[in-house]
Amino acid sequence: MKVHDVTLTLRPGMTTWGNEPGPTIEPLRRIAKGDSANVSLVSFGDHTGTHVDPPIHFIEGGATVDQLPLDALVGPCVVVEHTGASHVDGEWLGAHVPAKSTRVLVKTRNSRIWDDPNAKFTRDFIAVNASGARWCVQNGIRLIGIDYLSIEPQGPEKEGYPAHKTLLAAGIVIIEGLDLRAVSAGSYELVCAPLKIAGGDGAPARVFLIER
Repeated sequence: MKVHDVTLTLRPGMTTWGNEPGPTIEPLRRIAKGDSANVSLVSFGDHTGTHVDPPIHFIEGGATVDQLPLDALVGPCVVVEHTGASHVDGEWLGAHVPAKSTRVLVKTRNSRIWDDPNAKFTRDFIAVNASGARWCVQNGIRLIGIDYLSIEPQGPEKEGYPAHKTLLAAGIVIIEGLDLRAVSAGSYELVCAPLKIAGGDGAPARVFLIER
C-alpha cells in the first residue's frame, strides 16, 4: 500500500486566491522561553490551500461544511489527467472518466504551478466549465477536485459562476487546491478530511490517496 499526500502545506507566504490574506502562525507559548509547552495561534481563510467547497459557498441555505456526508469524502476515486490547454468540458470527462465513477480528481498543467513554492496567484489556470459541471450532475458524480484554487474558469465563462452553482446545487462536493504532481492517472481510495467548522462555507482539508 502506498499513500499519496495531495495536500498543500498551510504556511505563511503560500499562494492564496486573489488578494486574500495567507496563513499566519503566532507563537503564544514556547518551551525555549520557559513555558511548559509550545502553543501557537494559527489564522487563515476557510478557502486557503487545499480546501473543500460545500453547497453554502454559492447556494444560500445549502449544506455547510460540517453537514457534508462523510461517505462522499471517503471511498473509491479516479484521477484523470487533462493535458490540453482548454478547460475541462463534458465531452472530455465522458471520454476519460470510467463508467460508474463517483469521485473524480482532475490533474492538469496547473499542478506544475506548485513547483514554485513562492508562485504568485494567477488567473491563467485550467478549470471545469459549465458543460463539465453538467456532465458531473448527469453522471452521478458526488465529488470532484481540481489542482488549482478554483474549479471555475476565469474570463467570460466565469459570469454567473455556472460551474460552482451547478455542482453545489446538486450537492456535489468540490475540492480545490490539490497537489497532484506526484500522482499518476488511475484508481485510488480517497480520504478527504475537511475541518469541521460550524456553519462553514469552506474548510481546509487534509487529502490523501491510497494506492493498493
